[in-house]
Parts: sequence; C-alpha cells; structure tokens
Amino acid sequence: MKDYDELELDEIPERQTPSKRRKRHPIRLLLTVFLVTAVLIFGVYSAVAMHYINMVETVEDGERIEQDAELMSSKSVRNILIIGTDTRSADDVGRSDVVMMVSVNFKTKKITLTSFMRDCYVDIPGKKWSKLNAAYRWGGPELLMDTLERNFCVEIDDYVFVDFESFSKIVDAVGGVEITVSGDEAKGMEGAIRELNRLNGLPETTDFLNGGGTYTMNGKQALAYARLRYVGNADFKRTERQREVMKKIIKKAKGLGLSELGDFASTCASSLQTNLTKGEMYKLSLQMIYFMSFDVEELRIPIDGGYSGGTSPDGQSVLNINFDVNIAELEDKLYSEV
Repeated sequence: MKDYDELELDEIPERQTPSKRRKRHPIRLLLTVFLVTAVLIFGVYSAVAMHYINMVETVEDGERIEQDAELMSSKSVRNILIIGTDTRSADDVGRSDVVMMVSVNFKTKKITLTSFMRDCYVDIPGKKWSKLNAAYRWGGPELLMDTLERNFCVEIDDYVFVDFESFSKIVDAVGGVEITVSGDEAKGMEGAIRELNRLNGLPETTDFLNGGGTYTMNGKQALAYARLRYVGNADFKRTERQREVMKKIIKKAKGLGLSELGDFASTCASSLQTNLTKGEMYKLSLQMIYFMSFDVEELRIPIDGGYSGGTSPDGQSVLNINFDVNIAELEDKLYSEV
C-alpha cells in the first residue's frame, strides 16, 4: 500500500470540507409564520362562521315577476329586505308590520335603513291596487319584493324574515337598548307588554315602565316600543321607532366582546329565516367585518312632500304616493355616488 506521500497527484483524494448550514433570512421566516398564522385564523373563522350559518333556516326562492321598468341597481350596493311580522314563520299569513330595506353601500361606506310604510297605496302585481302590507298577505316575501320593485324601481332579491318573539330575543342578546320615551309612550306600551306577559305566563304588569324617561329596554319593552302606533304621528312615528331600535341594536352589537358576540350570533342565527344561500351568507359574514364600521343613515318612504292622504275604493285610509318624487329620493340616497 502506498504512503500518502507516494501517491500520484491525481490519486490524492480531495479534502472534504464541512458543509455550511444555510441560514434562513429573517424576513422570509417572518412571512412564513405570518402566512401559517393567517391560514389557521381563516380556517378557525370559517368553521365558526359556518357553525352559525348552519343554524339559520334557509328557504328556496319563490317565483318572481319580471319587471317591465328598469330597476335601480349597482355592484356597490346590496339591498336586503327585513320583514317583521307577528307570525311564527314566513309561510304563515300575517301582518308585515315591519318592511325595512337595509342597503349596504360599499363605495360610500354607508348603511341606509329605509322604512316603507304599510299604508302606501301601491300596484300589487297580479292582484290590484291596495295597501303595501296586503302584498305580503297575498303572496309572501316574493310578492312583497315584486311590489316594491314595481312601484319604487329598486332591485331587491334577498330578504330576512323575523317574527316578533325572535326580535325580542335579539334585543336581549345585545344586553338591551337605551331608549328615551315620553310619558304617553310609556303608557301606550303597556297594552303590548301586557299581551306578551300573558303569552309567557307572567304577571300582566311585569316590565311596565315607570313613566317617561331613558331606559335600557329589554327585548319585550323594545318590541312594545317598536310596535307602538297610536302615540305620536301614527305609522310615521312607529316606523321612526323601528329604525331607532334597529340602529341601537347595530350600535350595541359593534361593542360586544367575543363571548357576548357569540351569544348574539347564535340568537340571531336561530331566529332568522332567509332566501340567502349559505354561500351568500358566508360571503356577507366576511364583508361584515368591513362594513360594521360604516355610518348608519335612515330614510322613510314616502318622504315628506311625497304623498297625500286619501281613501281607497273600499273605504280604507291610504297614502297616495308621488312615485316620481320618492323614486328620485331613493336614487339620490342609495345610488347617487356609485
């Protein structure tokens, strides 16, 4: 065997140098950690969101009527109709005491709550001219949306139905809402509170208000306040009260902690019925993180100066609508900046 010194040059093995450990760049490491964390958070959020979405009662879209007139619409605006009734489900025939359109404008960063008054005298497709709330009684949510489209030229494809018992639970889930009432309003609320107490087996005077003042109302009280019609300017004042309560619910929901928010989401989800698909609700839940910071505005249809009092052929007191004026107001408030 040759000694190392006797080896030919080409026979001498190359000296093995230890391999250097590759150092990771700190920015690359930080990005990796960020991406992994983001994926985990998104996964957890999606699982939680779908848990609540699966609690919502969804219904198939009913038959709709194709409108002849061009409807106001925009990719920047999403209209969802809130229908509040004294029935247990949207399949039951009842009174649509709340007809409120929630319009989310992603360009102007505004949410507009528009109340349509029940006594508006309107052309109900396939039926006849009558009060707006007759549309729901005759054809459910679909005919109500068709009627609003026919008369006010605003596109509405989605609705959320909530009965009054569920509305009360939603108010309780946010910890109540602060409302200032007059003495007449406090007295006027007693009939509705008494009725709700009887239904729940409670003493009739439970939760009566002690005169006028500012109260953190529970669900029962807030419902009685929102339904109050015969104090103030009839249905004009009632729709104002309904928008006030809705705004207070939104405001309280924005400030809820995680555990409270979970209870609120659970109550809302189990209380609603909608024609939105689960996929649409999931998309809205992602957008909600963004639009919960939007300013909330309100609108009443008909607007002041956009109607006159009248009597229908069958003797009912109705609101004769100046449709051009009210359509122009809807366009200005909802679509002028898109």
